[in-house]
Amino acid sequence: MKQRFNALDIRATVANLKERLIGLRLQNVYDVNSKTFLFKFGKPDDKELVLIESGTRIHTTQFSREKSAMPSMFCAKLRKHIRTRRLTGVRQVGVDRIVDFEFGGGENSLGFHIIAEFYASGNIILTDHEYRILTLLRVVQSDTVRMVAGEIYNIDATLRDFQKVEVDKLKQVLQKAGPKDTLKKILNIGFEYGPAMTEHIILEAGLNPNTKVATEFDCSDDSPALKDLLVAFTKSDEMVASTANKVPKGYIILLDNANQDRQQDIDGKELKEVEIYDEFHPYLYHQHATKKYLEFPTFDSAVDEFYSAIEAQKLEMKARNQENAAIKKLEAVRKEQEGRVAGLLDQQMSNTRKAQLIELNLDTVDAAISIIRNAVASQMDWLDLEELVKEEKRRNNPIALMIDALKLKTNQITLLLSDPYDNEDSDDSDDNDDDENSDDSIEEKRQQQQQQQQQLYKVDVDISTTAFANARVYYDMKKTTAVKHEKTIAATSKALKSAERKIRQDLKETKINVSINKIRKPFWFEKFLWFISTEGYLIIAGRDMQQNEILVKRYLLKGDVYVHADLHGAASVVVKNKPDSADKPIPPSTLFQAGIMSVCQSKAWDAKIVTSAYWVHPDQVSKSAPTGEYLTTGSFMIRGKKNFLPPVQLVYGFGYLFKLDESSIGNHINEKRQELEQDGDQDDNQEIKEDHIEANIQEEEQEGAIMKSVKDVNIADDDDDDSSDSSSSDNDETAFPDTQLTTPSNVNEVSPNTANGSTKDKEWNKYDLEEYGENDDTLPSFAQNQPSDKSQSKKAISAKERRDMKKGTKGTGSGNNTPKLDEFSSQPKPNKKPSNNNKANEPKQQPVSTRGRKGKSKKIKEKYGDQDEEERQLRMEILGSNKGPQPKGKKAKKQAKEKAEKLAMEKEREERRKQRQAEESTTTDDIVDTNKTKDSETLHDNAKETEDIRQMLKEENITMLENEELASLTSLDSLTANPLPNDLLHFAIPVCAPYPALQKYKYKVKLTPGTLKRGKAIKQAQSVFLNHQDITAREKELIKGVPDMEAINTMMSKVKVSAPNLEASKKKKGGRR
Repeated sequence: MKQRFNALDIRATVANLKERLIGLRLQNVYDVNSKTFLFKFGKPDDKELVLIESGTRIHTTQFSREKSAMPSMFCAKLRKHIRTRRLTGVRQVGVDRIVDFEFGGGENSLGFHIIAEFYASGNIILTDHEYRILTLLRVVQSDTVRMVAGEIYNIDATLRDFQKVEVDKLKQVLQKAGPKDTLKKILNIGFEYGPAMTEHIILEAGLNPNTKVATEFDCSDDSPALKDLLVAFTKSDEMVASTANKVPKGYIILLDNANQDRQQDIDGKELKEVEIYDEFHPYLYHQHATKKYLEFPTFDSAVDEFYSAIEAQKLEMKARNQENAAIKKLEAVRKEQEGRVAGLLDQQMSNTRKAQLIELNLDTVDAAISIIRNAVASQMDWLDLEELVKEEKRRNNPIALMIDALKLKTNQITLLLSDPYDNEDSDDSDDNDDDENSDDSIEEKRQQQQQQQQQLYKVDVDISTTAFANARVYYDMKKTTAVKHEKTIAATSKALKSAERKIRQDLKETKINVSINKIRKPFWFEKFLWFISTEGYLIIAGRDMQQNEILVKRYLLKGDVYVHADLHGAASVVVKNKPDSADKPIPPSTLFQAGIMSVCQSKAWDAKIVTSAYWVHPDQVSKSAPTGEYLTTGSFMIRGKKNFLPPVQLVYGFGYLFKLDESSIGNHINEKRQELEQDGDQDDNQEIKEDHIEANIQEEEQEGAIMKSVKDVNIADDDDDDSSDSSSSDNDETAFPDTQLTTPSNVNEVSPNTANGSTKDKEWNKYDLEEYGENDDTLPSFAQNQPSDKSQSKKAISAKERRDMKKGTKGTGSGNNTPKLDEFSSQPKPNKKPSNNNKANEPKQQPVSTRGRKGKSKKIKEKYGDQDEEERQLRMEILGSNKGPQPKGKKAKKQAKEKAEKLAMEKEREERRKQRQAEESTTTDDIVDTNKTKDSETLHDNAKETEDIRQMLKEENITMLENEELASLTSLDSLTANPLPNDLLHFAIPVCAPYPALQKYKYKVKLTPGTLKRGKAIKQAQSVFLNHQDITAREKELIKGVPDMEAINTMMSKVKVSAPNLEASKKKKGGRR
């Protein structure tokens, strides 16, 4: 495996560093370990991290690494001299493995240099503009080199560049080869290309790298091998020279691990095969073209991936070793339990067998016990007794032959017992065999005797008791062992589960995190307090006075809204309007949520005061103070009207947003669009339903009038003519003072009652939310219940006008014009201004009572709730309520005939017009088709290809967006609070926002004023999120990967955390302890 950089790697890396670092300032220096340092370069909205390991590597990195809590002495000196200095140059010193970073000077110096050496043990040296050493990582003192503080670094000794290889130089190098030197070895020593490039050159020339130069290579002038080698060197020089103009690509060569055995984890699942990185190069060399490799856009990114993956692979191998150790430990516990069970079972069988053998040899056992007991009772010496037993054995005494050993210390003897019935069976079989097979050999008989001897069992018996008592002791032992065996079997499963649980817990606690996370680039608004409203608007607020100043001066633009509260410490909140709808008003719910943010970020949170915020337009916010006054930092002058918002509740929330991959954005864009369409459809359906119910109310009222006779209609017409008189009009109006007809009117028109409206209306209208926007779905209930302008704008009518409406006539008194009744019920009309004469005679209208209409509306709503528009029209036609008085007799027939002739003429005229248009279009299409056939075919092919791509991506759960949608995407569209299982997620972002804005978040907790500090509040919220029932492994990993300081800086202080499963998560945490 390749471990360190060579000269070509340095050259490729320097080309990339020049492009990315020059002009940036050094923000800080950190030491990762004693030899590795992290240099952080940056400018506003652009950060670059450069990792330098002395003697090994140098590259930019996108991965986070643990840094030392306290900087070393060398790191502190670097910070002292070059922190905040601008990088003015990066170069490779000659062809050597040395990189020179040049920093600009300041008031007291002309500049500094950081010299990084990558050969031998390496070094990092800080010098001034004259290359005088100020400090260095490793002091070097030898006969030829002296590098200590105060000495001049010899930079001129290595100032040379890559030189083209010429024939004379090549011959000179080849002629120095020894008898055993190979072509690869001698060229690697003679030139600065490195072993990989040297092997590539040899293979490009069609030669063998292991060729012996002294004996197998022709070095003459006419040698074709020498010419091919020279051509290969020329091509390689061109490859090296190309890095001066452009940044080369990077390649990682993979190690072939096909012969490795598959490993399994503790659950028996097969572990994923690990791709092991072997080498990294700025070019794809000839010898690596047939191997597996990964290609990267730059060599720098390839090196970053290589070393970061090596660190991760080491951690992963360590984690796998932990898994294997846990598996072995669990297997040992399982075998131990199995051995215990098997041992107890053997003891039961052995005790049972011994008791049975004693019973089968009852007489002989009693005889042996009696003889030994009598000898002991006669005070015979134990040694003499042993000699006596041996003597009797030599005489083939059957009792003595049974005695195997004397254990007189424990008052026991060991007997050799066998089953006599087995011997009888064997004797019978032997007799039968002798009759049938008299020619058996002597060896077979000996084997049978040995088998019989092997069937003898050693049984310990107590000489103080009888044979039966000894058998009973063995039976009792068997019972005890059986009980113990049952208990062991019952406890074995529990013991195995407990051991497995403990091993898993230990493995979980000591498990190594094998992932090295990339450092995410924060969004521009994350330096402020921020959240995204339910309608998708970005709302930002300043953390302090300086940020308030920056926020208003830099980010408050035309179309935005400034929200503030008249409280000490209240945040200056800016509601950013959407780029594609800068002229549209911001919805009231978004303004309400911004008001919650402004109030909760003030002293009202600690004091638990419920109050209101207000909003103004950007042109009302000014930094110019009145004459004789001044404004402090973060303070602004508001000119004009303040639009106050409803009082807010002190309820905040904390949750997480997730950054989506580009391939997953389409799913959530469609979801957002569907939600907006559903909201719009609900509003439309509500309006239609209200109009429909209102029409049904009028239909119910009209049924009584329609059933009247023609005589009643004529009488009503006569009354109509008399009603033009002002006195009769007054009488009619006073006759029915509480009657009012609900007719559609212009929303913008206000009735005379509006000026003398109730106090409740005035309180609501002062917030001006209806005037600014129309979306009140997410407003509080007390705001939604307020009467709207629509109900106030309907004009009250008199009883006379009501009767006229029922008869199909206008309420002005003229009976000539009789429009259809459905015009009043379904078609809105603008209110006309009354004439001056009517104005003079018209009395001042009083507020009309609506007593009884609410119950009637409820009944009609229940009756006609499921009725659609078509059914309503059919019923109206059947009832005849929308036709008015119909003519009868000859007049009716004449009108019907004229109507039929008129329809026939219109139909014939329409057919002739369509025929002429068809003839004209046919002539035009013939001309256009000949010119546009190819274009249409091309468009058809493109559309078909696009559809095929869309279907392919759909199979992979990827939604393809249109070009217009892609162009309108913003950074906020890539954030989601409800990730789908198939989404590719990059990282998680903590959000602290008003609780109404977090209603649709998957992970959220409620915050109210309390006593918890930020750190403890974050721990409680994390425990709730990590114990969420629907959490996925990726989401858990991303939530755990959020840095503690980032989450703590987002959380509010002095809070109380509330969540549905908060107590359950606490119990789980306590149970694990």
